[in-house]
Amino acid sequence: MNWEALIASSRALVAPIPPASEPAEEALRRAISTAYYAMFHALATNNADCIIGTSNDPLSSHAWDRVYRGLEHGIARVQLREDRQLFSPSTRWFGETFGRLQEVRQRADYDHTRTFDVIVANIWIDRAEEAIRGFMQASIDERTAVAVQSLIRRRRS
Repeated sequence: MNWEALIASSRALVAPIPPASEPAEEALRRAISTAYYAMFHALATNNADCIIGTSNDPLSSHAWDRVYRGLEHGIARVQLREDRQLFSPSTRWFGETFGRLQEVRQRADYDHTRTFDVIVANIWIDRAEEAIRGFMQASIDERTAVAVQSLIRRRRS
Protein backbone atom coordinates (compact mmCIF):
# COMPACT_ATOMS: atom_id res chain seq x y z
CA MET A 1 0.00 0.00 0.00
CA ASN A 2 1.25 3.40 -0.92
CA TRP A 3 0.91 5.83 1.99
CA GLU A 4 0.77 8.85 -0.33
CA ALA A 5 -2.18 7.33 -2.21
CA LEU A 6 -3.93 6.72 1.12
CA ILE A 7 -3.41 10.37 2.15
CA ALA A 8 -4.81 11.44 -1.24
CA SER A 9 -7.82 9.17 -0.66
CA SER A 10 -8.34 10.78 2.75
CA ARG A 11 -8.30 14.24 1.20
CA ALA A 12 -10.78 13.17 -1.47
CA LEU A 13 -13.15 11.87 1.20
CA VAL A 14 -13.35 15.25 2.95
CA ALA A 15 -14.32 17.01 -0.28
CA PRO A 16 -18.10 17.31 -0.50
CA ILE A 17 -19.84 15.56 -3.37
CA PRO A 18 -22.08 18.07 -5.19
CA PRO A 19 -24.75 19.14 -4.57
CA ALA A 20 -23.83 18.71 -0.88
CA SER A 21 -21.92 21.54 0.75
CA GLU A 22 -20.34 19.25 3.36
CA PRO A 23 -19.07 15.67 3.14
CA ALA A 24 -21.16 12.98 4.76
CA GLU A 25 -20.32 11.97 8.34
CA GLU A 26 -19.36 8.50 7.07
CA ALA A 27 -16.87 10.05 4.65
CA LEU A 28 -15.25 12.05 7.45
CA ARG A 29 -14.95 8.91 9.58
CA ARG A 30 -13.45 7.01 6.65
CA ALA A 31 -11.01 9.89 5.97
CA ILE A 32 -9.68 9.76 9.52
CA SER A 33 -9.40 5.99 9.40
CA THR A 34 -7.60 6.11 6.06
CA ALA A 35 -5.14 8.73 7.36
CA TYR A 36 -4.25 6.34 10.18
CA TYR A 37 -3.79 3.49 7.73
CA ALA A 38 -1.46 5.71 5.69
CA MET A 39 0.75 5.91 8.79
CA PHE A 40 0.42 2.20 9.47
CA HIS A 41 1.38 1.18 5.94
CA ALA A 42 4.22 3.73 5.83
CA LEU A 43 5.62 2.11 8.97
CA ALA A 44 5.06 -1.43 7.66
CA THR A 45 6.85 -0.57 4.41
CA ASN A 46 9.68 1.13 6.29
CA ASN A 47 10.11 -1.93 8.49
CA ALA A 48 10.29 -4.38 5.59
CA ASP A 49 12.58 -2.12 3.55
CA CYS A 50 14.96 -1.55 6.46
CA ILE A 51 15.10 -5.15 7.66
CA ILE A 52 14.91 -7.05 4.35
CA GLY A 53 15.64 -4.46 1.67
CA THR A 54 14.51 -4.81 -1.91
CA SER A 55 15.02 -7.94 -3.93
CA ASN A 56 13.30 -9.82 -6.71
CA ASP A 57 14.16 -13.32 -5.54
CA PRO A 58 11.25 -15.34 -4.09
CA LEU A 59 12.83 -15.99 -0.69
CA SER A 60 13.56 -12.32 -0.03
CA SER A 61 10.11 -11.35 -1.31
CA HIS A 62 8.56 -13.84 1.09
CA ALA A 63 10.62 -12.46 3.98
CA TRP A 64 9.71 -8.87 3.03
CA ASP A 65 6.00 -9.79 3.08
CA ARG A 66 6.38 -11.46 6.49
CA VAL A 67 8.02 -8.39 8.00
CA TYR A 68 5.47 -6.07 6.36
CA ARG A 69 2.54 -8.13 7.66
CA GLY A 70 4.17 -8.64 11.06
CA LEU A 71 3.34 -5.13 12.25
CA GLU A 72 0.59 -5.19 14.87
CA HIS A 73 -1.36 -2.02 15.65
CA GLY A 74 -1.39 -2.13 19.45
CA ILE A 75 2.11 -3.47 19.87
CA ALA A 76 3.51 -0.81 17.54
CA ARG A 77 1.71 1.96 19.47
CA VAL A 78 3.09 0.77 22.81
CA GLN A 79 6.58 0.01 21.52
CA LEU A 80 6.92 3.38 19.78
CA ARG A 81 6.44 5.04 23.18
CA GLU A 82 9.33 3.09 24.72
CA ASP A 83 12.78 4.66 24.53
CA ARG A 84 11.36 7.50 22.41
CA GLN A 85 13.93 9.86 23.92
CA LEU A 86 16.57 8.05 21.83
CA PHE A 87 15.01 9.26 18.59
CA SER A 88 15.03 12.52 16.69
CA PRO A 89 12.15 14.98 17.15
CA SER A 90 10.61 14.00 13.81
CA THR A 91 10.65 10.32 14.70
CA ARG A 92 9.19 11.03 18.14
CA TRP A 93 6.46 13.09 16.43
CA PHE A 94 5.73 10.15 14.12
CA GLY A 95 5.37 7.78 17.09
CA GLU A 96 3.17 10.21 19.04
CA THR A 97 0.97 10.92 16.03
CA PHE A 98 0.71 7.21 15.24
CA GLY A 99 -0.56 6.47 18.75
CA ARG A 100 -2.96 9.41 18.95
CA LEU A 101 -4.36 8.85 15.47
CA GLN A 102 -4.84 5.15 16.22
CA GLU A 103 -7.09 6.16 19.13
CA VAL A 104 -9.00 8.68 17.00
CA ARG A 105 -9.37 6.07 14.24
CA GLN A 106 -10.90 3.63 16.70
CA ARG A 107 -13.44 6.28 17.74
CA ALA A 108 -14.16 7.10 14.10
CA ASP A 109 -14.63 3.44 13.21
CA TYR A 110 -16.52 2.23 16.27
CA ASP A 111 -18.03 5.04 18.38
CA HIS A 112 -21.39 5.90 16.87
CA THR A 113 -21.95 8.63 19.49
CA ARG A 114 -18.97 10.69 18.26
CA THR A 115 -19.28 13.20 15.46
CA PHE A 116 -16.48 14.56 13.32
CA ASP A 117 -16.25 17.66 11.18
CA VAL A 118 -14.17 18.66 8.17
CA ILE A 119 -11.75 20.70 10.27
CA VAL A 120 -10.93 17.79 12.58
CA ALA A 121 -10.59 15.36 9.67
CA ASN A 122 -8.24 17.73 7.83
CA ILE A 123 -6.15 18.30 10.95
CA TRP A 124 -5.57 14.55 11.33
CA ILE A 125 -4.84 14.07 7.63
CA ASP A 126 -2.31 16.92 7.74
CA ARG A 127 -0.70 15.57 10.92
CA ALA A 128 -0.41 12.09 9.43
CA GLU A 129 1.20 13.37 6.24
CA GLU A 130 3.58 15.69 8.10
CA ALA A 131 4.59 12.93 10.53
CA ILE A 132 5.24 10.42 7.74
CA ARG A 133 7.26 12.88 5.67
CA GLY A 134 9.36 13.83 8.70
CA PHE A 135 9.95 10.21 9.64
CA MET A 136 10.99 9.29 6.11
CA GLN A 137 13.72 11.96 6.35
CA ALA A 138 15.31 10.20 9.34
CA SER A 139 18.52 8.29 8.80
CA ILE A 140 18.34 4.68 7.70
CA ASP A 141 19.89 3.68 11.03
CA GLU A 142 17.15 5.46 12.97
CA ARG A 143 14.39 4.05 10.76
CA THR A 144 15.87 0.55 11.21
CA ALA A 145 15.86 1.04 14.98
CA VAL A 146 12.18 2.07 14.74
CA ALA A 147 11.48 -1.05 12.67
CA VAL A 148 12.93 -3.29 15.34
CA GLN A 149 11.27 -1.33 18.12
CA SER A 150 7.82 -1.43 16.50
CA LEU A 151 7.99 -5.16 15.72
CA ILE A 152 9.68 -6.75 18.71
CA ARG A 153 8.42 -6.57 22.26
CA ARG A 154 10.95 -5.86 24.94
CA ARG A 155 11.43 -8.69 27.42
CA ARG A 156 11.22 -7.70 31.04
CA SER A 157 13.66 -9.41 33.39
